[in-house]
Amino acid sequence: MAIITVIFATLPSLVHFDSAYPMPRSSIELPLSLGGYSEFDEWLLDSEDAIACLPEDARLSYDRAKIWQDRHPPDSIPTDITPPQFLSIQEKGVSAFEFEGEPDANVYVAGRTELQFVDGECSIQTNLPLPRHQEVYYWEAKMFEKPETTTVSVGVATKPYPTWRLPGWNRYSIGYFSNNGCKYFSSPFNGKPYGIPFNHGDIIGVGYRHRTGTVFFTRNGRRLEDAYTGLRWNLFPTIGANGPCQIHVNLGQSGFVFVEANVKKWGLAPSQGTLAPPPAYGIEIDTILLATAGGQLSSSSSSRPVESDNYSMHSNRYSSTLITVDDDDDDDDANQSIPDPPPYSNNNNPRDNLLD
Repeated sequence: MAIITVIFATLPSLVHFDSAYPMPRSSIELPLSLGGYSEFDEWLLDSEDAIACLPEDARLSYDRAKIWQDRHPPDSIPTDITPPQFLSIQEKGVSAFEFEGEPDANVYVAGRTELQFVDGECSIQTNLPLPRHQEVYYWEAKMFEKPETTTVSVGVATKPYPTWRLPGWNRYSIGYFSNNGCKYFSSPFNGKPYGIPFNHGDIIGVGYRHRTGTVFFTRNGRRLEDAYTGLRWNLFPTIGANGPCQIHVNLGQSGFVFVEANVKKWGLAPSQGTLAPPPAYGIEIDTILLATAGGQLSSSSSSRPVESDNYSMHSNRYSSTLITVDDDDDDDDANQSIPDPPPYSNNNNPRDNLLD
């Protein structure tokens, strides 16, 4: 009986309760090793000899990032999805997710998900973390333009994360590197063989199973083995590079190369939300047509339906100035309002007064 009591007493510290409704995660703590990964026991230990062997600029970058993360730990800012953000995801769908570049980072964002790295080591993250409403969340990054001399790391990380460091090099981050195909977890010294190096034209996918905290990768639609397990943090899609390259990211706005993700709809959110798109131009009732000359306006609701349609189609039967001209004078007289006659008391001419 005493043995059973001890086992049940230790369960709360080992079991992570999760449900369909998101609950705030606890503070950042060491990951649980649910898959037998012994590397987690040493993930915070970097050898002094290994640090000393780094080039001077790499060592300065390493020391700077270590000091920066001591001042800005992952739990120093709120990263849970707030109710307004959750509503935005419902209304906009996957369009609510976008990559946010820092002012000091050498990367530019176009169309929310197209990344242009310029020079030097830098990384970029999405504005929202991976949600927790479905079994798996998945996204892909295509190496649209990648020189062989540029190293790219695709993975996940907590926020805040030092923008001049690639994911996998610092605490609470994972990265799959293009130069050697190794996976890195929270340190630049613990790289382990994982997959094949990737180059220009390759597509790297990242999947996250939140119930077990498992992160896996795919390469050109083929799934690799689970990279790490037991990660209980708010993870943000993160991409880093040490040189010029262009990467296009698919968060779910289009079809994935990984077939299973398409069938099971593993994108970060639906491609379209509940918010209705704006109506197409020219079909609404009260459309105001701008005149092409003279700075005049003409309303389709004030003109006849046939004429407003011909104006919008720029028909040659009517003037290109989009000014309504009525040829029928009877219609004008009918449309004009007739004023009421003045009262008898306002007649000051004594000759017109028939009663006198």
